[in-house]
Amino acid sequence: MGVLALIAAAFLLLGDDRAPSSVASGVPDPYYFKLRAADVNSPIEAIRFATSIRPYSTDFTIRQRVAFFEWYFKNRGFDISFVQADDFKGQGNSHVWLKLKNKLGETMYLEPSYREMSAPSISPTTPEYKRYDRQFNDIFELSRSTGGSGSYAWWNTAAGRDLWDKNIMLLKEQQLSSSGGVEIASSDAGLGLSTLFDGEPEIRIKI
Repeated sequence: MGVLALIAAAFLLLGDDRAPSSVASGVPDPYYFKLRAADVNSPIEAIRFATSIRPYSTDFTIRQRVAFFEWYFKNRGFDISFVQADDFKGQGNSHVWLKLKNKLGETMYLEPSYREMSAPSISPTTPEYKRYDRQFNDIFELSRSTGGSGSYAWWNTAAGRDLWDKNIMLLKEQQLSSSGGVEIASSDAGLGLSTLFDGEPEIRIKI
């Protein structure tokens, strides 16, 4: 059976009710996808990993950067979540940063915008980073609880689109190195379609 026939069969199998769409929060759906897990175990390695990706986010705002870091880490197998303080540093401002549990079971915090926030490092250990009011498991929970995804939407920037595309290409390379066949990508196990920024479905084919 040719590739086009396989694709057509996949669409018929999925049906209209499985067609991709962006959720009401404005976050691409699916948003997360599994890449090869990073070989990072210790806190020092996690800090180095975080430091290595900060240059990718130079053009992002503070909120866009924290969302990008969470996405980048989670796609690579990290146990990471958002945390939020309503009155960060007692200055009357809300702030969101990241809570990471490494493979050794240790909890650490990441401040992707440590320079902009005058934090001592990208992994601060000062008391204000250990105090928070809420924790969110992913961008969907964060968006629903903080008025939408608009201020976190790194994926709508020119730099963000480029980063997204590069990670999709990395995913394709990893898929091509695995078993053959046709794969319809999904945010979860099983069949599904991948929606990119322009709302068009992407079908990823493994030869």
